[in-house]
Amino acid sequence: MNYFVSYRLPLPTVKNLRFVLCLAALLSCIAPVRAQDEEVIADTVIAPPVEFNDDNGIRSGTLQEQQPEFRQVPDSAIRSMQKRKDFGYANDPRSWEREPQPEIKAKPDSKGFWEYFYDFFSVTTIRRFTYGLLIAFFAFVVYRIVVVNKLYLFSSYRKARLARGEEEETDIADINFDEKIKQTIAAKEHRLAVRYMYLKALHQLNDKQWIRYHVDGTNHEYVTQMSGRKLANEFSFLTRVYDYVWYGEFAITDEQFDLVQKNFSHFYNAVNS
Repeated sequence: MNYFVSYRLPLPTVKNLRFVLCLAALLSCIAPVRAQDEEVIADTVIAPPVEFNDDNGIRSGTLQEQQPEFRQVPDSAIRSMQKRKDFGYANDPRSWEREPQPEIKAKPDSKGFWEYFYDFFSVTTIRRFTYGLLIAFFAFVVYRIVVVNKLYLFSSYRKARLARGEEEETDIADINFDEKIKQTIAAKEHRLAVRYMYLKALHQLNDKQWIRYHVDGTNHEYVTQMSGRKLANEFSFLTRVYDYVWYGEFAITDEQFDLVQKNFSHFYNAVNS
């Protein structure tokens, strides 16, 4: 029995050699390409510095600060801005001073009577209402002085009334009322006739001492003095008629005048009875 075994080494063929050479060439090309790619990536990536806060453990990153770049503003732009209204303080030194602030006084906790009085009338509506009342009161006083007391402020108006015979002395003691009434009725001056009839009534009441007649007296005073007497209502009615006809300057017809004359005649008879 033959215990020896012969070993045969396989010899490479031409085909196998070709494959080995191609594989070696391929491996030699791949290595430089990968190295080049890694170098490009390493050049373009910049890792920013990182800071850590030890207390809170919060990670914070800071970028490198760039140096500021100073630019010079042109003179034309400065002059243009100085001409604007918003920059007017630059040309007026008075505006540089700060206006003093008004001093605020501390108000006391409790208010007095006059403080409440002032606060009440400081309201706009109440103040206007108060002014309205004052104006109305002043107008009423002027009316009482000028109209009721027959004080005419315009001299031309008074002269015109004197020319028509409407302004006569009111000293009733020296007037012949019956003659004056007859003359005015004949001249169709009904208003003036009513005036003389009313003055005649005042003359009779003064003689009876039911009123105290005086030149500056008012009709309202005479009506007040007659209150409580038996002819008070009749005299008050004749006074209203006289005020409407004489002071109101209402023109009355012949029929209306006849009715007024009858009322005065009845009053005269009642006073003398």
